[in-house]
Amino acid sequence: MFIQSAELTAAPGKSSELGPKVAEMRDFLSAETGREWWSWAVLAGRPFGTQLLSTRVDGFAQMVEGQMKLAGSADWAALSGSASGILDHPAETYLNEVVAVTGEQTAPKQFTTVTRATMAMSDMAATMEWSTKVMEHVTKVTGNGGTVLASAAGRFFDVGWISGSDTAEEMDASNEAINGDAEYAAMVARAGADGLFVEGSVERMILVKMP
Repeated sequence: MFIQSAELTAAPGKSSELGPKVAEMRDFLSAETGREWWSWAVLAGRPFGTQLLSTRVDGFAQMVEGQMKLAGSADWAALSGSASGILDHPAETYLNEVVAVTGEQTAPKQFTTVTRATMAMSDMAATMEWSTKVMEHVTKVTGNGGTVLASAAGRFFDVGWISGSDTAEEMDASNEAINGDAEYAAMVARAGADGLFVEGSVERMILVKMP
């Protein structure tokens, strides 16, 4: 399984216009491709007004099938073209392969934390093993299921971790639990000591799912 996504950044002063436009795109994409798409607003970790679109695909064939439907759609051409002047720059697209799922796999939750980092080239197998184990531990501590991703397009050798919460209060409780967990701190310290990731490459976004 893959997660296909696009990141859209509003031009200065256009954030109030981009949100409704992305929701309109989400609904059109869901209807046109025959699979569910979600729209997100970035609460933190990206420029103000950034929005995302995402969907799940079984593989490259399903993704290409959806893209071909859109390529032949005059309505999609008109809708995407109407974002001209609203976007700061063309949308960035991502494709990430699901490597592991911890806890119960569900539809995306209301609040989602996305963390990603670039693997160092010293021991990729050890890095992926650590990436799965740390997600398993976070799920054990917080009770929230998670997903481990590896980039399949875009910036290569990236690893991602997704964790969701139903409410902002639940997200606060999860953060408090993991920040106070000594084993988690030790795992992060070991990753740094072993040089598993490129220094300075770790970044995090906090997203809220839009109605």
